[in-house]
Amino acid sequence: MQYCRIGAFKFVQHSYPQVAKKDAHAHSWLHLSVVQEGCYARKLGSAFKTYSSGAVSLLPANAEHEDLYATGSKCLHIVIPSEVEERLLRAFSTRGFPTEIPLLLSARFSVALHREFTFRNDDSALVTEALLLDLISRYANVRIERSSYRPAWMDSLLEYLDDTFQDDWSLEAIAREMCVHPVYLCRVFSRHFRCTLGEYIRELRTLRAWQLIGLGQKSIAGVASHSGFADQSHLNRVFRRRFGVSPGQYRRLIREGRLIPPLVNPVQESLPSRTVPL
Repeated sequence: MQYCRIGAFKFVQHSYPQVAKKDAHAHSWLHLSVVQEGCYARKLGSAFKTYSSGAVSLLPANAEHEDLYATGSKCLHIVIPSEVEERLLRAFSTRGFPTEIPLLLSARFSVALHREFTFRNDDSALVTEALLLDLISRYANVRIERSSYRPAWMDSLLEYLDDTFQDDWSLEAIAREMCVHPVYLCRVFSRHFRCTLGEYIRELRTLRAWQLIGLGQKSIAGVASHSGFADQSHLNRVFRRRFGVSPGQYRRLIREGRLIPPLVNPVQESLPSRTVPL
C-alpha cells in the first residue's frame, strides 16, 4: 500500500496479489476509485457492480457496501474531504453521485489524478480539487445534454456502449437492443456525433488504451486485451495512427514525466482531438 496526503485529500494505492474480500462496511467520507489494473467488484445495497481496468467510480459517504478485488488488481482511492463534497453538492445541485463515470469524461481526469499522486508538488491540492469540480460539472452537463437534445433511446445507446465497447459487437445486435432499425440508428448517430458508430467505438477503445498506459498498466498486450483490440499488433497500428507514437513510446514518455495530461476533457458531444493528449 502507498499512502500520501495532498492538502486535505488522501491518496491510497492498494495492490492485491491475491483475491481480497471486505465484508459490509461504510466510510464517513466520499471517495473516488480508479481501477489501474485487474478487476474490482462492489455490492452497494442490492446492486452488484463490477469495475474493470480504467473504471472510475464514486462511493458516497456512509454507504454500506462490500468489496471484492480480483488477484493482481491495483486501485487508486482518493478520499474527498467533507468540505469539498459539500461544495460539489451545492455547486451542481447533485442529488447523488454517479457510481461510474463514462470513459470519454473520466479517462484524462483519472490519468491526471494519478500523475498528481506520482509527481505531487505544492500545487497538487489545488489541481486535485479543480479536477474533481470539473469532472462532476461535466458529468452533470452531459446528463442534461443527453436527456434534452437527443432521442430517448440515444441515452440508452450511449450507456450500452460505455459498458460494452471492449466486447465484440454487431450493428444488428446493437440496433436490436435499442429497438430501432440499423439504418435509422446509424443515420441519427452520425447526425449527432459527426462520426459513424464504428468510429465512435474505435475512439473509445483507443482512449481506454491511452488511459491504461497513463495509469501505469505494465503489459501492452494486457492493455490491448482490456481495450477491446484483437491483439497487440492491432493496438499498435491504431494507436500510432491516432497519436503519432506507439504505445511503448508513449509509455516511456509518461514514465519520464515528459507528457502532462490535460486538466479537462472534451464534453461528450464531440470526440477527442486527433493528437496525443498532452
